[in-house]
This record gives sequence, structure tokens and C-alpha cells, in this order.
Amino acid sequence: MSKGVMTCLPPHDGHPGVEIIWAADCREAFNQGVKLAQTWLDNARSGWLWAVMIAERDLLPCAMERRAFEVGFLSRIHQRVCSQKHCVQPVRTISLQL
Repeated sequence: MSKGVMTCLPPHDGHPGVEIIWAADCREAFNQGVKLAQTWLDNARSGWLWAVMIAERDLLPCAMERRAFEVGFLSRIHQRVCSQKHCVQPVRTISLQL
């Protein structure tokens, strides 16, 4: 059995990063999700968050890539939301396997 392919979300906004191991190579889709979320955050949050995510996610060809995109997108949003709450957790990377 394959060990999987790791994607990494670096720490941002004072919130820890995350490493996720996928059964297939979903790095590109994951990174697209992270980038789109950051674009949404940087552009005065133009448009509805859910609409922005769904419109781009649905362009991906397979379910696993769509899931990776969602995880990347929502992970980046999560980092920002937690930074707004002034989380006092030390910045550290965690690992997940999906």
C-alpha cells in the first residue's frame, strides 16, 4: 500500500500550519484552494465565500481533487478566523491523514 502524498499548509496569521497525507496526488488542487481563499481574503472579501469556493471547486475533474480543494480553501479561511479570535496557541504544524 502506498504511503500517500503529503500536502502542506504553512503557518499563517499566527495560526499553525497543517500537513495532510492524501491517497493520491492532490497537491495542485489543495494549493489552488489555499490560493483562492487567500485571494478572497485579500480582495475585501468580494462575493459570497461559499459561491466563490463552489464555482472553482466544481471545475475539478474528480471527487478527491474537489475534496482537497475544499480542505485547502477552508484551512486557509480557518487560519484567518482563528487569528481574529486571538488564539493563544503556539504556532506548530500538525499532521492529518485522509
